[in-house]
Amino acid sequence: MKVLKILDWPSKRYYGETHHFYRWRDTFLDHGLKVEIYYDHKDKRLHGSDYLLIHSRYFEDGWQNILTRTSQNEDEIMAYLFNMKNETGRLIWFDAADSTGSSDFPIIPLVDVFMKKQRLRDINYYTSENLNDLRIWLNPVPGVQRTTFAPCPKNQLHKIKLGWNLALNDYRYYGYKMSRLSNYLAYSIYPTHLTPYDKKRKYDLAFRGTIHKENGETSMISYQRNYVLGLFEKLNLIIATGKNVSKAKYWKELRDSKLSISPFGWGEICYRDFETFIAGSVLIKPLMSHLETYPDLYIENVTYVPVSWGLQDLEEKLEHMVEHYESCKQIAKNAQLQYFNAANNAHSFINSFKQNID
Repeated sequence: MKVLKILDWPSKRYYGETHHFYRWRDTFLDHGLKVEIYYDHKDKRLHGSDYLLIHSRYFEDGWQNILTRTSQNEDEIMAYLFNMKNETGRLIWFDAADSTGSSDFPIIPLVDVFMKKQRLRDINYYTSENLNDLRIWLNPVPGVQRTTFAPCPKNQLHKIKLGWNLALNDYRYYGYKMSRLSNYLAYSIYPTHLTPYDKKRKYDLAFRGTIHKENGETSMISYQRNYVLGLFEKLNLIIATGKNVSKAKYWKELRDSKLSISPFGWGEICYRDFETFIAGSVLIKPLMSHLETYPDLYIENVTYVPVSWGLQDLEEKLEHMVEHYESCKQIAKNAQLQYFNAANNAHSFINSFKQNID
């Protein structure tokens, strides 16, 4: 029996990006892995494991946040990783950045595996010296400020492996409370509630949010969101939109909506994608063919309707889908089924995970 120790992100333990490690801990044992989870990088029990997985956002108040990164905390994390690599069979860095890009490549020589939530199909982009952007979809957009990253050394490229995305988070309404219980018990008494895709829906579209007018990076990552919100003034559709609302109202609107738009922001994959699947709405999203991810629930015109990165075709597609909504329901049905199967398939995830850490 091998031991997998995890240095977790404390603020979202149980229901966030490591939720499935808590939920499927017993199933990991069946696959020969004992999972232990810790919340203090100084805990001496972290030493001496077969595998040590570090959630990058554990260090979000220091080096991992590019806004708070300094030479001092860089030296500190380098020293820490150097020591832990000598104390661990395989040291795994889970890069929890939202986008396919990464600002964490300076540490890649010190780890054995560098896991991404979503990885570019063209992985050579990571090694390019051409000041590549963290958010590849913004490269062709004129007049936006770019956020570049240090390239991955070519001799380290083989370490970039596929991890897992937000699909495996806990999206139950009270999941953040229930996840603290034994997860087998929690899901048996309180499963994820899927809204029938073919229920009657009073809204054509649901999308909440406000236009960001700030300069710099905030306006850059809001480029697609702002475009969507600006487009609503031209559409003759019944839209649930406006400022942010309570969680209960947000879910009610989404469950009552035929369509749901999920633009790129800090990254390509968003909570809204999986909330849309759960709600039985049809997901509309910028084209995702540039990346690979697990579980891969993004199949063009099968589980989501793609639009261009510049969103120039969004208006036409929205109007067409509302007019032909009955024929679009199959997409919502496909997506909901594939999401449910993936989110409840412990063996598939564990097999994928084990394949990428060795």
